[in-house]
Amino acid sequence: MNLWKDIKNLPPSAPNMLYAVIETPRGSKNRYVYETSSETFVFRVVSYSPYYYPADYGIIPQTLGNDGNPLNIMVLIDQPTFSGCVIKIKPIGILKMKNRNKSDDKIIGVPLDDPHTRKFKDIQYLPLSFINEVTHFFVEELSTEILGFDNKKEAMRIIKGSMNRYNEMISFRSLFLLD
Repeated sequence: MNLWKDIKNLPPSAPNMLYAVIETPRGSKNRYVYETSSETFVFRVVSYSPYYYPADYGIIPQTLGNDGNPLNIMVLIDQPTFSGCVIKIKPIGILKMKNRNKSDDKIIGVPLDDPHTRKFKDIQYLPLSFINEVTHFFVEELSTEILGFDNKKEAMRIIKGSMNRYNEMISFRSLFLLD
């Protein structure tokens, strides 16, 4: 099963409810990346540092970000899950950033049925300590440029655009029998 292509985020639920595929669990200093071409998780060393992932981190299936990769998501969850875990989430905001001078937005979501995060309906409900932790992680550990955080409405716009890009890519590939 290709976790990027085979898990469907379809209307009417999407983008209010989406699936997230976890690559790197919260608290990990290791980085795991889902390679869509080989359908495997690959270990990538970030660096030798004291920083760890502040949330479960992964991809949203059937999306294509501006960088040509699946759209990334950070899932706020009380206990870390594991690489390959699929979680039903609701998006609540977005972290806008640049990595190597390219747009590299990160959706922020919470598990759909988690009583601990049910109160987070939009980005303004998140604790400032979490915003600071995420900012510090991406600036210090991954040397990215933070452009700011935005609300659920903007996250939904970005998700819809990434779903459209994915569908266009699939249509193009099938038109020329590339899959």
